[in-house]
Amino acid sequence: MTTRGSATTRRQPKPLRTALVNELSAQGIIRTPSVENALRAVPRHILVPDVSLEEAYAVHWPASDDGHPMPNEPTIAAVLLELAQTLPGMRVLKIGSTTAYPPALLSHLTGEHGEVTSMNTDGDLGQAIADQLSLTGYDTIRVINGNARDGYADAAPYDRLISFNGVWDVPPAWLCQTAPDGRLVVPLRMRGSVYRVLALTRTNDHWEAAATEACTFARRLGGIADDPLTMVSLTTSGSVTLHLHQDQHIDPVNLLGVLNRPRSEFWTNVPITFGSRNSDYSLLELFLSVTMREGLSRMDASKEAIDTAVVDPAFPWGSMAVPGPNGDLAYLTIQPTGEAEFGEPVYKIGVIGHGSGSHTLAGHLTDQIRLWDRDYRQAALRVALQHADAPQGITGTYGLNRPNTRLTVSWG
Repeated sequence: MTTRGSATTRRQPKPLRTALVNELSAQGIIRTPSVENALRAVPRHILVPDVSLEEAYAVHWPASDDGHPMPNEPTIAAVLLELAQTLPGMRVLKIGSTTAYPPALLSHLTGEHGEVTSMNTDGDLGQAIADQLSLTGYDTIRVINGNARDGYADAAPYDRLISFNGVWDVPPAWLCQTAPDGRLVVPLRMRGSVYRVLALTRTNDHWEAAATEACTFARRLGGIADDPLTMVSLTTSGSVTLHLHQDQHIDPVNLLGVLNRPRSEFWTNVPITFGSRNSDYSLLELFLSVTMREGLSRMDASKEAIDTAVVDPAFPWGSMAVPGPNGDLAYLTIQPTGEAEFGEPVYKIGVIGHGSGSHTLAGHLTDQIRLWDRDYRQAALRVALQHADAPQGITGTYGLNRPNTRLTVSWG
């Protein structure tokens, strides 16, 4: 029997760690030898002492209450580190995360001539991380507590600045403290509930995303361009809820009971796959989040709501949905086609609408899906960012303004 809080177990850590890294490599999450070597070398079970050995090296955390399995910390770390491309001798600022594991991985990557600063917003957590690092030999890592929004100017500039938490706006200090030829890696909420991890590099007067990946793991970092989240009940029992954000101008009161209003259904015959972080579906989500007037929101549904056909969502946890300004709602659904592409099942995507204007809303969403499939599916994605007060604004197909920055998203 495994005991929590202890590394004592009948199993040994190395085979479990090897199996985890092998699985992440097979999934294409780990892609480079340096990141693979770091994950094989760093003993997470010691750095995270409050979980069992099996939990320390599990590929996924247990499913949440909505049945949606969340990626574990090694998965999150691998995604961010692959985008960061950290090299020996680099100076790195790591912001966020709740354990000593990410800074230890960065210390392994930067080597004896590198410098890693781990910034935490919780003083007690920071002390616990410092203690764990000291006990396991990673005592050269600088552990500080402070306001993440301000970064840490004393050790700047950084070759790599990496946030392990999601934000809606990039603080100016992060841009200033990243070296001119450095890389800033941040999970950014694009619009609505859609996040992308951006690996930003400086280009003259703005920043370009040298790489970007879908992101379902972002835990919001509070206090940075405050980004409140409102959970709106669509049913009186609370069995279906919708996430609303500050960039969606919707009155929540109008949405209660929307699933009991007139229903409409459209099918696009647009094929879709879900096999990777940059799958067709993740790129479609991003497109819809910036083209639909009120963006794209996460809609959570209980198992009972799905079993009783209150909703027919795309996933066991729910679906992505578009709220309308007059109390209407349209959400995505899927059907298997029986076909496969590169070993992955192929689905066709549909739209279900509710409300007096749902036919128009759902029809428009359907048109946007077809437009993406026809004109944007194969087009190259470009994401750029600059200071909000830059004298000459960057141009792009879609502009997203924040208090500190301006973001543009373009295809082709």
